[in-house]
Amino acid sequence: MIRITIISFLLLLNFPVFSQSGSLYTSMGIGDVLYSYSARRAGMGGLGVSLADDNFINTLNPAGWHKIKSTRIEFGAYYNAMFISDNNQSGFYGEMEFSGVTMAFPVSQLYGITASAGLVPVTNVSYEVKHVFTSPENYEVISTGSGGLSKMYLGSSYKLPFGLVIGANMDYYFGNIIYKAGIDFSNSSFLSSEYETRYNPKGIGGTFGFISPDLSSLIDTATITEFNIGASVSYFGNLDFDTTIIASSSRIDTLSFGSGSIEIPLRFTAGANIVLNKRYMLSFDYALQPWSELKINNVAQTNLRNAQKFSLGFEYKPEVELGSTFWEQIIWRTGLSFEQTQYMINNEGINQYTFTGGFSLPISFGNTLDIAVQYSMRGSSEPGLIKENTIRLNAGISFGEIWFIRQSY
Repeated sequence: MIRITIISFLLLLNFPVFSQSGSLYTSMGIGDVLYSYSARRAGMGGLGVSLADDNFINTLNPAGWHKIKSTRIEFGAYYNAMFISDNNQSGFYGEMEFSGVTMAFPVSQLYGITASAGLVPVTNVSYEVKHVFTSPENYEVISTGSGGLSKMYLGSSYKLPFGLVIGANMDYYFGNIIYKAGIDFSNSSFLSSEYETRYNPKGIGGTFGFISPDLSSLIDTATITEFNIGASVSYFGNLDFDTTIIASSSRIDTLSFGSGSIEIPLRFTAGANIVLNKRYMLSFDYALQPWSELKINNVAQTNLRNAQKFSLGFEYKPEVELGSTFWEQIIWRTGLSFEQTQYMINNEGINQYTFTGGFSLPISFGNTLDIAVQYSMRGSSEPGLIKENTIRLNAGISFGEIWFIRQSY
């Protein structure tokens, strides 16, 4: 099953991903931050740095891989339905995006060594702004942005003798961000023109994390059956980029090239999860990234501030026994989060509130179809600002098989 899935996914990558206009806020910095690609985590508020699960690949914290007992592959996609409004008008936009693919396989369960590799998005730029003018000529001014930053990673977890789990992975960041600005004189003798700037950042970074041993013995209650804390740090470093600038009209084309660097600040994430009676899990998480320190060609971005995210999640995971029905095996999730985004408009910070819910449907033993729905509110419809109400549908598939087991004869 996993081999067929890998081949099908690689073939899918050869086709372009459909994308329509998204958030206008992504025109600032390097776009929206994508904390997690997983539909599982989306259903619980979007983080989960302290979570270790034998059926889940945690991309926020490599230490979370140590419980994985079989070779796993996960991938997914999401669809955004976004309702945008200001004090004068409103609109609807939709976009569908690939949200990542990861793979992990256990090397030594005794020492908690699990290797993992994957391709996941980091930021997303997707917007389109159109202004129509009728005087003195009929013309349109259109600004668009697309692309984002992604990473490929390779890493491993390791369990120390006293139960502390550590993990690290090397990250290769790359991307393609395109900004276009054009003026279209559709019914005039004036020349239409377009100005396009392309950035191709790339560079090496890393993610390092830990998860504590089970601390439930420190709490004098039988209700809490597991309690862990965890944290991770993501280092992005200085990403070099090539710049291509294209200015074109119906008669003239000009092309120029350049280079530069983007200095992305560290991201710190910490959290805790508590398991009650082996079936109910509560997750608390906090993420901080000082985007006010972002520099492009050593120039600070004045329209950015430090980003923070708080999330709270809940999961109900039934104890599956031989003979359990399909409905008795469904895992249920819900959560909420508050995000102080990195965006600043007219010296006013843009905040986001998100409510989530989701579930995992069993496909076969250890294999699930994961679904999550998120509803978020961001910004304001006051003059000079934009209000966004977004419904995001996340879908993912998680497969697990036993590989690399020596057969006995």
